[in-house]
Amino acid sequence: MSDEPIIDFPLATDWPLLAAVSEVMEVENWAHEGRYVAFRGRLKTGPGAALRQLRGRLENSGMLPFLSRERGKDLIRCGTVRRRKDAAPRRWLPPVLFLATVVSTLMVGSLMASTSIRSLISRPWLVWRGAPFSFTLLLILACHEFSHYFTSRKHGVKTSLPYFIPFPNILGTMGAVIVSRSPFPDRKGLFDVGVAGPLASFVLSVGAILLGLSGMSLVRTVPPGPETGLGIYLGNSLLTNALFRLRFETVPPGYSVYLGPVGFAGWVGLFVTALNLLPMGQLDGGHLSYAVFGRRHGLITRATMLALAVFGLLYSSPFWIFVAVLIAVIGPRHGPPLYDITPLNPARKLLAAAALLILAACFIPVPIGIG
Repeated sequence: MSDEPIIDFPLATDWPLLAAVSEVMEVENWAHEGRYVAFRGRLKTGPGAALRQLRGRLENSGMLPFLSRERGKDLIRCGTVRRRKDAAPRRWLPPVLFLATVVSTLMVGSLMASTSIRSLISRPWLVWRGAPFSFTLLLILACHEFSHYFTSRKHGVKTSLPYFIPFPNILGTMGAVIVSRSPFPDRKGLFDVGVAGPLASFVLSVGAILLGLSGMSLVRTVPPGPETGLGIYLGNSLLTNALFRLRFETVPPGYSVYLGPVGFAGWVGLFVTALNLLPMGQLDGGHLSYAVFGRRHGLITRATMLALAVFGLLYSSPFWIFVAVLIAVIGPRHGPPLYDITPLNPARKLLAAAALLILAACFIPVPIGIG
């Protein structure tokens, strides 16, 4: 959900930069490290005050300082933010994409309500039969992304409005994203932004399933064959199995649960919550992982990717292999916050443990099966 700023070096000469850093640090050594100029030494004041003072000095030059600690030494890395040519906000795009997603999810929901495509073409107003599914799903997605948005604004992170993604699949959408246009200030802000969305979608998704229990029913499973073809079925997590038992004590062999539009939207919400909580790259779970474990996040990302690939092979679930490959392609790394020293407080660590439990409860071994 985030877009790390591009760091380029340099726009300012080294010596004025050294003079600015020397005001807040007793510099022992400094060197070019890739796209950064790195200064090592001992801070003259508190980390927060040093970072604020240095950001003020470097603001006009377009540079950003990143503060961390390595081998007992304070470390300041300075790099220049290169503005993308397309960075100007396109205010018309989020509402246009949202309206397109409303239409696409309404169409999917109306098809779920047994409205044929021919009927939709001849009587377009029948698309409103899909409102229960469309409204519930978009509410879950919107609350997830706007929780990120408002928490980002609270911590001073510049971010876009949510971009909803219409797509012709069984949901009518590929979800929604927001784009962060400035670095996270510290681990606390990184954690708060990362955890806000999944908590919101988790609560709303559970509520949707509970609300949709009355619309669920048992349907006979049709075995695949030359006449019936292949069927698509949805997998279940530990949590969905427990919630469905509130409606059906047992599911007899040869039957499956028809979720109904609201229940299906809740199932999708829990699945998206688990997907986002995977501790990889710049997913929400990746934010939490970096906030808790710092630079060990890279190792955790690679271990998670490997685990998903092995899991996908063992359970014949190509979806998780696809997710691992996708993270490898778009980038498994996570940029540091500006202030990367102070660890999380105990309350946030407990919340991180709760997020891990939510991931375990919502994870679906085989999300979509064909057979």
